[in-house]
Amino acid sequence: MSPFKTHSASLTCSLPGLLLACCLAVSLSACGFQLRGSAALPEEMAVTFIQSGRPWGSLMDDVAEALRTHHVKVTEDKSEATAVLEIISDTRDKDVLSVDNSGKVLEYQLRQSIQFAVNTSDKLPLLEPQTVTMTRDYLYSSTDVLSSEREQVVVSRALQRELVNLVMLRITAAAR
Repeated sequence: MSPFKTHSASLTCSLPGLLLACCLAVSLSACGFQLRGSAALPEEMAVTFIQSGRPWGSLMDDVAEALRTHHVKVTEDKSEATAVLEIISDTRDKDVLSVDNSGKVLEYQLRQSIQFAVNTSDKLPLLEPQTVTMTRDYLYSSTDVLSSEREQVVVSRALQRELVNLVMLRITAAAR
């Protein structure tokens, strides 16, 4: 006789519970629910060259990373590209949002605008020049300047990544 006892558990399902589970599964599929995936960029962008006035900046890195996420090969050789994503302009501004009674800054607003266009290698427009702009606010402490400067860098990086995502959404929408 074995010192270990085995127990078998029986699984019982009630008819109302089974019906409820089936109804939930059917209603989720009927409403069009899908997991969010990366939308497809135009086929012409299979191999893309990124053209910019500042080819070494963080914006170029973020755009290249976003394109790779969408399964696009980013090339540094314009002659092998099937499309050119041109970053026409990238402007950044910093405005004072609020001050205290003594005139010290309490809040800043960062604004970044990217103007871009997409053309095929034959210079046919896939997407006419468009501009995306976003703003973000952050608190500033004159007594803790180092952490305020770090916060500005973090907010600025997050703002830029969101702008690049908007660029990808615009390109995807134009492909439809």
